[in-house]
Parts: sequence; C-alpha cells; structure tokens
Amino acid sequence: MKTVNKYQSFAEHLFEDKHVRKHGMMLVKYGFKGAAKRVNPVAIYVDAALSVITAFNAYFDYARAREVTNQLLAQNKQIEAELRSQLEIMQIKFETALAQGDERIKELSDKVKLSELQMKNFVEQIGKQIIIAKAIQTSIRQERESGCNFKQLQDLQRNLDHYLRSCLVILMENVE
Repeated sequence: MKTVNKYQSFAEHLFEDKHVRKHGMMLVKYGFKGAAKRVNPVAIYVDAALSVITAFNAYFDYARAREVTNQLLAQNKQIEAELRSQLEIMQIKFETALAQGDERIKELSDKVKLSELQMKNFVEQIGKQIIIAKAIQTSIRQERESGCNFKQLQDLQRNLDHYLRSCLVILMENVE
C-alpha cells in the first residue's frame, strides 16, 4: 500500500495543522498548568470526539478506496485473462489461416500440374485423331481416283466430316 504524507515535514505540520496551532498557542501563552486551567474539559472532550469521528471518516474513506482498488484489480485481472485468451485464439486462427493458405497453394499447384498433363495428353490425342483423319481422307481420295462406288464414297466423306466436326467441338470445349 502506498501512503501519502499530508505534511512534508514536522515543522510544516506544526504550522499548518489547526489543532496543533490552537493548543500550541495556549501552551505558549499560559504554560502547561495555566493551559490546563484555561481549557474547558467539555471542549477537550468535544475536540477528542471530533478527532475520533474524523479518524473514523478517514478510515471509512480508506476502506472504500481500498474496496474500489480491489474491484479495479479484479476487473484488470479479468480483462488481462480475456485479452490473453483472445490473443491465443487469434494466434490459432492465424496459424490455421496460414495452414489453409499453404494447403490451397498446394492444391492449386497440383491442379495446374494435372491440367498441364491433361492438356498435354489431350494435344497428343487430338494429334492422333488428326493423323487418323488424314489417313481416312487419303484413303477416300485413293478410292475416288480408283473409281469406287460413288454413294459409298459420299457416305464415307459425310462420316469423315462429322468426325472432324466432333473433333473440333471437343477441341473448342477443352481449350476454352
């Protein structure tokens, strides 16, 4: 507990306190015996009673201030505990967000790698389909030159065109 002195020195206390001045002046003026004869006993009892009441008031003010201080300390401890727990929660959320971010980055990189592999595979498949289509086109051209059935050649050409359109549709859907 911290105490605060009302007077900085004993000499200041002698000059500033009204009770010391009152009784001190009586002692100086009349001496100890003369002061005892001049002082009214009732006044001494009343002065003592007032001093006791003042002491009780000071004690009650002190007790009230101490209770307020204890309540403030309890609230301070509670706030510190809440802030500590909030800090721990924020730290956990931060770590979770970092872990989720790392997981998302890994997932996206995996998707990009998979997408690159799929695109590479897709390009290879389209290349093979084009080679097949060219081979069919070459076969149809040779059959035309050799003079085969015109109706069958038209059906083959129509099927080849349909096949090429299907390849182009697949290519357009996957490229976009």
